[in-house]
Amino acid sequence: MTTVFVKLMNKGLKHSEHDKFSFETGEDSTVRDLIDELHEEYGERFEVYLEDKEKRILRRDTVVIVNGMNMVARKGEKTKLSKGDLIVFMIAAVGG
Repeated sequence: MTTVFVKLMNKGLKHSEHDKFSFETGEDSTVRDLIDELHEEYGERFEVYLEDKEKRILRRDTVVIVNGMNMVARKGEKTKLSKGDLIVFMIAAVGG
C-alpha cells in the first residue's frame, strides 16, 4: 500500500472538509485508480467531480493537481502516484 494525501475542494463542502487527509492506495496506483477508490470510499461526496458516475469519468471542468502540477493536463489519469503525494480535486472556476 501507498499512503498519499488527498484534498477535495468544492463549494458544497464546509471549510473544515477542505483539509487534506491521508488515503491508502495500491502500489503503482495511478490517478485513475485513485478516482475509482475515492468514489467507492466517499460516494456522493466525491461524485461532484464526475460527469458519469457509473463509468467514473471526470467532469471536463474538474482539475486534478498532483504535488502542485496540473497532471490531467499533462499525463492525464495515467499519472503514477508515489508515497506522500498530495492530490487535489477541484472544480474550475469560470465566468467573467
